[in-house]
Amino acid sequence: MKYYSEHRSKTVVPVLTAILLCMAACQHSIDTPILSCPEMTMTGTVQNTTRTLNLSTSTLFRQQLDSGGVKFLSMEAVSDSFKFVLNLMDGPYSDPAISNDSLKLKTYVYSKARRLQGGLVVAAMNNVGDYTYLNTDTSAITLTFINTKLKKVSGTYYFEAEGRKITGSGTFQNACYVTLP
Repeated sequence: MKYYSEHRSKTVVPVLTAILLCMAACQHSIDTPILSCPEMTMTGTVQNTTRTLNLSTSTLFRQQLDSGGVKFLSMEAVSDSFKFVLNLMDGPYSDPAISNDSLKLKTYVYSKARRLQGGLVVAAMNNVGDYTYLNTDTSAITLTFINTKLKKVSGTYYFEAEGRKITGSGTFQNACYVTLP
């Protein structure tokens, strides 16, 4: 009886390891969208190369501070060539206004030099299945549309990175988002 349990434990661990390695090898290097957002279109351009992007995450969340509440919209989109992460911070909001999903339709700006934190765009280049993130110098996200009932947002973005040697921009139309309480 003891022989069977020792033999079984010696066999199960290598078999499970092999199965997990096979499953990991079968995964796609491009994240598939986790949101059902059929009307969404998103494009991104880096150094004159434009790609259609798949939205992998898009979340609106809030943080309550002593000076009022702040809302954040964080989106990630990928293609075969690059990935974009858009982080927008809006506020302060009063206690009643922090609970709704509305954001101001305006341009949110990030600047490393000026220490502005409103609209950070981070780009990453695909490097043989892995993404290499660029250091953003300045960026902007402009919101042109938000529908809080359908949870969709539209706008444009722009960035300069790596000592302003690499530039990029893009658009997002009817991008869905989920809300965290």
